Formats: sequence, structure tokens, C-alpha cells
Amino acid sequence: MTSQELDDLAGSSPDEALKIASDRLTENPNDITALYTAWKAQLTAERFGLSLLPAKKLVELQPTNSPCWNNLGMSWHGMMELDEAERCFRRALRFDPKSVSAMNNLALICIGNHQPGEAIHWAEKSLALDPSEDAQNGVRESRGYACLMLGRWKEGWDGYESMIGGSYRPIKPFNGESYWKGEKTETLVCVGEQGIGDEISFGSIYPDLLKDQNVVIECDSRLEGLFRRSFDCPVYGTRFQKDKYWTETHKPTAHVLSGSLGRYYRLTDESFTKAPYLVADPERRLQWRVLLDSLGPKPKIGIAWTGGLKSTFGWRRNLKLQELLPILRQDATFISLQYKDPSEEILRMEMDHGIKVHHWPRCTEAKNYDETAALVAELDLVIAVPTAVVDLCGGLGKDCWVLTPQKPHWRFTKPVWTDAKLYRQKADWAKTINEVAKDLGERCTKSS
Repeated sequence: MTSQELDDLAGSSPDEALKIASDRLTENPNDITALYTAWKAQLTAERFGLSLLPAKKLVELQPTNSPCWNNLGMSWHGMMELDEAERCFRRALRFDPKSVSAMNNLALICIGNHQPGEAIHWAEKSLALDPSEDAQNGVRESRGYACLMLGRWKEGWDGYESMIGGSYRPIKPFNGESYWKGEKTETLVCVGEQGIGDEISFGSIYPDLLKDQNVVIECDSRLEGLFRRSFDCPVYGTRFQKDKYWTETHKPTAHVLSGSLGRYYRLTDESFTKAPYLVADPERRLQWRVLLDSLGPKPKIGIAWTGGLKSTFGWRRNLKLQELLPILRQDATFISLQYKDPSEEILRMEMDHGIKVHHWPRCTEAKNYDETAALVAELDLVIAVPTAVVDLCGGLGKDCWVLTPQKPHWRFTKPVWTDAKLYRQKADWAKTINEVAKDLGERCTKSS
């Protein structure tokens, strides 16, 4: 099997390629082609820690080889070790100053490190060397994110669209219909994308879209009830289901991912209306109102202190409940909005400090987001790290204070999506949390 055939196999059938590489490395542990195959196979399978081992060996064998350093950086990036990854990409550029791949990866690192100007620098330098569309969609996307951070909306959305049709934003026609490009069409199916928070956030554009098009919304099943009540169009929670039974009733003539709507409806700061667009279930609201009232007259404050995965920089916005102690000592009643079981932390907080945080799993851990929406709608305030409940607050028009990390997601860089108040992390979280605690104390005093 040729080197190119092994390369292709590692990208399509990583385990099969890894078996071949393993056999060759048993014969010769310094086989360059086998080491590269092992690295790519593990990277393709997203086994980033395992990909690190052959990548390090390749650098050891070829210390001045730019692609080897670039590959090692990609393994570190997969593990979200951005400093190590950046060091490798810069080393790759030292040995090949015209390495487009290393420039592209540096642009991506700069996005993760919230350095939009630097990201644009590397992206434009790369595009000047190789402007070909097929090879450069990734760096166009990085440049797009940088522009979104800066509020350069048209450039940002154009860059964001460059990955349409790829593995990250796949196009999946329902009946062979085309991808929507802004034209008037008979039945446009708008499909939610990414996480539930993104679906809710991009859903803020649906009211504008519905003025222009006959729309069918396909969403996460958890959002079906909430979206059906909120938008005057058919809504189906079949996004992750194979059976699209409704396509016989509503025959799509075009489809679009919800994130693509930005390039048509959100091109200026003023176009982000911030108007509430979600309607919580009145009956559920009444039930939660009765329960909240039974807890006494103090303000009811919702809190969420963790969110995201390692791959989405979750560690930057994950706090321990103990860290929120200055906030929890204010004269209020606190309600957990955690979507994962926080019972151990809550128990420890009550045992150590006598502070009760109420948590109702049937609401925040439910498969139906209608329950969460109804509870949030009845709270006086929500204090949270960037997670889906912040987007939910924006949709409901609920007062929300966001504990925003130093290096936030682009939607929390420029506060145009909602009226949420952003408390940006200082050198550490303690100063920011104390600031929130002070403001909450003043608010509680005024309401008493």
C-alpha cells in the first residue's frame, strides 16, 4: 500500500489504518510513514491523547520538519492545550515561513484565545498565499469568528458560512431540495444546529424570517413544545431522529441551518432587536409560581455555575458552587438551574454554611425544556455562567447576569443578542463574583 493510500485510509477507516501502521511499527518503530499513519488515524478518531505519541516521535526523528511540528500542534489542540499547540505551530512556521497549514492553525488558536485581530492577521496571510476555496474554508471560518467577535457582522457571517456542507455544518436535504440563499421559496425548512443554547439564540431570528417566508422549523426534541408555542409555524422536534414523517405534509422546497439566517437578518448592531420571542407554558408557570411563593417572600434567584464540554472551553466557565459563596450569602432564595445533578455540592453548601439551594431535577434535568422555561420565567433574576439558560433568559426577556470568562464565546463578546448584564472575569473569578454579590445585595435591599 502506498503512502497516499495509507493517508486516505487513515482519514476514512482509522482503525483499519492503525492496524497496518501497528504491524509496520512492530517491524521498525522508526518507520516514518507508519508513525504518520498512526498519528492521523488517532486524530481522525478524535483520540487526541493517543495521537500525541506518534506525533512526538515524528518530531524527535525529524526535528526541523515543519509538517511534523504542525501535526504535533494539532494533537495538542485536540486536547485543548492551546499554549502547547501554539508553540508547535510557531515552531512549524520557523522551519517553513510559508506553511499555510500552520498559519491556519494559529488563526484557530487565536480564536480560542480571544485574539480576533491576531486571528485575522494569520488568516489573511494564509489566504494571500493560497486563496483556493476548497483548501481554505477552515481559515475563512476562523476569520469569520474573529469578525463576529468584533461586530463586523457581514464579514463574520460570510466566514461562518464557509463551512456549510462540511462535517461541522452538514447539509442534509429532506427531498433533494436546495440550500436556501435568501430567495423567496414555497416551503423553507429551518433546521436548528449545534447545542441547545445555539438553537435558542439563533431562534431569535425566526420572527423576522416568518414575516418573509412560509417556514417549517425542525429542532431538538427538548425545544419542540416551547418553539411551537412561540412561533406561528409548524415545529417538529425531529432534528436527531431518522423518521422525518412530516415531510409528506410539508414538502420542503429549500432548507437552511438556523445559523445561516444571520447573514440575512443580523448585519448591524441595531438589527439585533433583543425583544423577547419565547413564550413559556402558562400552566407550568402557575405551578412553579405556587412552589416559589411557598419558599417565602425573598427574591428568587436562579443560578447556574457550570456549562459546556472541554472541547467547547467548558473549563473556562465552570465554577464550583463554593466559589459563589459571596453571592449565596445575600438575602435571597436561590434556585439551581443546573442541567446535571449538583446534589453533592448543594448538600455540602448546606452542611458547611447553612445555605439552602433548591434543585428540582424534574425541571432542570428534564428532557422537555418547557419545564425549565416555565421556572425561569417565574424567577426574579438569573445569575449564570454562559450556558443554555442564558440564551433562554434572552428569549423570555428575563433579567440575567452572566459570569463571563476572560476569553468568552463570540456571542458573549459584544452584548447585542440580549439585554443580559455581562460581568467579565478579572484576573481571577473572586473579584468578579464579589462584584456580582455587591450588586445583588443592593438589589435585594431595594426589593425588601
